[in-house]
Amino acid sequence: MRIGLFSDTYTPDINGVVSSIVTLQKELEKRGHEVFVITNHKALLSTQREGNVLRLPGLELKWLYGYKLTTPYHFSAKDEIRKMNLDVIHVHTEFGVGMFARIVAKYLNIPVVSTYHTMYEDYTHYINRFAIDEVDVLSKKFVTAFSRMISDNVHAVIAPSEKTKETLLNYGVKTPIYVIPTGLELDRFDINQIDKKRVLALREEYGLAKEDHVIAFIGRIAKEKSIEIPIEGFRYISDPHVKLMIVGGGPQLEELKKLTKRYDISDKVIFTGPKPQNEIPYYYAIADAFVSASLTETQGMTYIEALASHLPVFARPDDVLTDLVIEDVSGYLFETAQEFAQKVEAFLALPLERRVKLCTNAREKVKPYDGNMFYTKVLSVYYQAIEDFEDSYEIIKIKAADDFMRIYVINDKEDEPIKITISLDDYFTLKIQKHTLLDRKTVNELQHKERLLQAHKQCIRKLSMRDYTTKELRQYLKNQRVLEEAEIEQILTDLTHKGYLNDYQYMMNKIEKMQYSLKSKGKIIQSLVDKGVSHEEVARALDNYDDSQESAKAVKLAEKLKSTVKDKSLSMKRKVIAQKLVRQGFESNVAYHASEAVEFEDEDDKNALQKTMMKAIRTNQRKYQGTQLRNRVIHACIKKGFKSSDVLSLIDEMEWQNEKMDE
Repeated sequence: MRIGLFSDTYTPDINGVVSSIVTLQKELEKRGHEVFVITNHKALLSTQREGNVLRLPGLELKWLYGYKLTTPYHFSAKDEIRKMNLDVIHVHTEFGVGMFARIVAKYLNIPVVSTYHTMYEDYTHYINRFAIDEVDVLSKKFVTAFSRMISDNVHAVIAPSEKTKETLLNYGVKTPIYVIPTGLELDRFDINQIDKKRVLALREEYGLAKEDHVIAFIGRIAKEKSIEIPIEGFRYISDPHVKLMIVGGGPQLEELKKLTKRYDISDKVIFTGPKPQNEIPYYYAIADAFVSASLTETQGMTYIEALASHLPVFARPDDVLTDLVIEDVSGYLFETAQEFAQKVEAFLALPLERRVKLCTNAREKVKPYDGNMFYTKVLSVYYQAIEDFEDSYEIIKIKAADDFMRIYVINDKEDEPIKITISLDDYFTLKIQKHTLLDRKTVNELQHKERLLQAHKQCIRKLSMRDYTTKELRQYLKNQRVLEEAEIEQILTDLTHKGYLNDYQYMMNKIEKMQYSLKSKGKIIQSLVDKGVSHEEVARALDNYDDSQESAKAVKLAEKLKSTVKDKSLSMKRKVIAQKLVRQGFESNVAYHASEAVEFEDEDDKNALQKTMMKAIRTNQRKYQGTQLRNRVIHACIKKGFKSSDVLSLIDEMEWQNEKMDE
């Protein structure tokens, strides 16, 4: 396979990204793959080719640890890379060279894999020099959006740790993410295979006596590494034979040197400055232990290098250290500078055999990071990305459709073109044009988005015919059984943001209409609550509701209800009407007064009682006779609200009926 590794940083730089690239490059080449490295160098115009390493011109940013930034456009280099005939592009950084890699991949139709090496949200202090909260919030939002964009623009993402994968998922990345810890040439850091004379010479060079113990930090000297914590810890270490060696360069170097002077511990702290990559194993070999207080690592290659060098590790608790640094087994965890100092002194006070055991344990912890395993896993991701890419679609037709674009795509496995409606945003973002190739993942995503677009259009169509609340529209979308709940909420949020959905306006419009109907205040509240408007919000809107208007409504409705209550006493009629008004949402006192205001002119209580009694007789006389019938009739009349004395009096007056009842 022919593989292109693209990165803004490469040898002679020293950092975790370079270690990862170099390890992968060697493992791939060892097994017969041809590897090309595309990076940059300090130059304004010239491009350099050193064997299989192509260096693009870049501008050195001294304030950012000498990071070299290049433009994403290198027209002449595109042809150079085309001649490499790459099977896959592997991107290791996100800016200059990383952007160029994505442009080249699109231009040459090559699948892209990227490794997310850097937790950028921990580096926003470089652009927020004055620690302004608003700038920090905006910076982190940008990091989230940028990380999602670059990760969803490749065919596979490699995360060095579960911590990194979780971060990307929280950013909303949809591309497949594979957790592959960066491998290491373990033998390169094995103290049993390192030139001991060279180690002794280095100790002598830095004035280290035989009885001196060294705690080493190796890496970039920058704010996010929190090196000031172990430096402060050395204020609490009284033994003059314990030294802190800081190996590396970076933007915080001079600041930390001044800090050691302010703490008056310059005799305890050694700054070596940056060192070549091939010398780093010797600096680990000088040390008795390794320390890092950083919480910004995606994997923490220096931790792994230190453990591979038989060094116990002192570190602050972090997810990337799970299964690597085990308390009092392969190292020690600390929270503060004082705790760090206490644990260093306790470690150095251990018997020699106990310290040797910790060193052996440290080496055991890194066996899973063997370069061969790293190579095997990365290679499998390459093959998967290539397979996904080859299963791609060609755009054969493009048509404008209202506020959308309609594209027709086809691949070798399809008999007919697939028609997909896409948004204008996607049309321009993907730079859609005829004969563009889209991989299956992108086509699937566009088809998924099409369902959202169609649902969005259907909602707008419904809203154009009449108003709906959010709850009603949510239920409509659920009934379609097409979208997931999160997608439904996404559509509803968008419709609300664009002003198509407005529950408050819906409520006010309905109140305006319903207040002229005979609906009570309670009924209005209940009907709007049923539509999804909050009870508190409706009640607040009705605070200025005119009570006299409510009473007038109740009286009007009571008049209408008058015809529905027959064959009852006058008091019972009023009681029934009041009950019906309460069921319609009127308050009980309003309902009572309304029922009292109703006039019953068509009949008096005696006529109503006679009708009720005759009806009760007809209903019961087939089944009952005599006293039983009499009791049944009396009971039926009393149930209708008539007084028992009136009922008995009327029965006595009805002589012909009494005879029947007395039989």
